[in-house]
Amino acid sequence: MNLPGAIGWLSHPALQVALLLLLALILFTFRWRRPGLVAACVAVAWLWVSSTPAFALWMQDGLQNAYVSRDAAAYPTADAIVILGGGTLPRGGLDWREDEARAQATRLGFGLELFRHARAETILLSGGDQALKMAHRLEEQGVPSTAVLTEDESINTHENAVNSAALLKKENLHSILLVTAGIHMPRALASFAHEGIVVIPAPPVDRSLIDSPPWWPKRKALTLTARCLREYVGMWGYRLRGWV
Repeated sequence: MNLPGAIGWLSHPALQVALLLLLALILFTFRWRRPGLVAACVAVAWLWVSSTPAFALWMQDGLQNAYVSRDAAAYPTADAIVILGGGTLPRGGLDWREDEARAQATRLGFGLELFRHARAETILLSGGDQALKMAHRLEEQGVPSTAVLTEDESINTHENAVNSAALLKKENLHSILLVTAGIHMPRALASFAHEGIVVIPAPPVDRSLIDSPPWWPKRKALTLTARCLREYVGMWGYRLRGWV
């Protein structure tokens, strides 16, 4: 596992709780009962708090409040629409307009909606794991291949920005509508701006709202907390490396 991957795992509350409980077990083994009890209590408390919708949504708001999604027609025009991989793709083989709300909640679906509203004439798909698959899905929806560029070598947000910027500048495209998840937008926007690209953030509609009592633990809330922590840690790491 590479360093970014290891940091991503370590930022997950479930792993942090497991490590704290392991520490508690070691302390109890050596009869250091009070420190062991403290470690165990901290583990249980952190698992509870990080699993609550109230905490998860607070973390989420801190990342994406500045990037509220709008209707596609409300965005200004740009030279290109850049869609980053990593999100759920709409189902293939179907007209996405049959389930428009679900499609537009995805990065690819919202990027397509921007294209259909003539916000840009070019779509750039970036992400080694999804770029070609996304291009195929857009072709199914009637997007001409001449309007699509693919960048299929990047494995992280930094490489998304570096590789995409090189392609954009080669095509004399300097301003973009950047489509990625709201919580990922701060790091992605900063990475592209660092490469000299004019960025208009265009996150898809957020469907991650958690309908539960705010302080009652829920697995979906724990997942959202983990994603937010990864973004905070990721931004810190990118600043240290001079990538943003």
